[in-house]
Amino acid sequence: VNDVLDLSKLESGNYSISLSNVVLPELCQSTLAGVAHRVAEGVRLELKQPDTEIILNTDSARLQQVLINLLINATKFTSQGSITLQLEQQTEDTALFSVTDTGCGIDKEKGELIFQRFEKLNSMNPGFGLGLSICRSLTTLLGGKIYLDTQYTGGARFVVVLPLHLPV
Repeated sequence: VNDVLDLSKLESGNYSISLSNVVLPELCQSTLAGVAHRVAEGVRLELKQPDTEIILNTDSARLQQVLINLLINATKFTSQGSITLQLEQQTEDTALFSVTDTGCGIDKEKGELIFQRFEKLNSMNPGFGLGLSICRSLTTLLGGKIYLDTQYTGGARFVVVLPLHLPV
């Protein structure tokens, strides 16, 4: 129900963001802690991030929502191996987040289709197919982009690139 409400607000333009300086390593740690209970037994949940502090001027709740959605999707499709949240400063002006899993993967041809509303690749898995659509809308709202890394073949890898400072 929350996904439908979020999508409705996003599509109507009635979604507000609240910007503040966010310490990304702390956000990543708390995000992983929030989804750890969903990970299948024997699956490693990993965090890779630099030792340096990266600060992003963004809406922490919306960014965390994007990362949680990606991690929860990874838990649905990964029964062995690992799920990794990675943070890196891609350039002087951008931060890159990735969620990589060793699950069943996604066909390259479906790379854009999966971001459409109500699109589910496996009808047996829970959910309504709104999570990735919401992730794309939120990422765009935050001034960034999200995509499926179609070069990764060990499962699925989603990448989120955000500017460190939103244009005024």
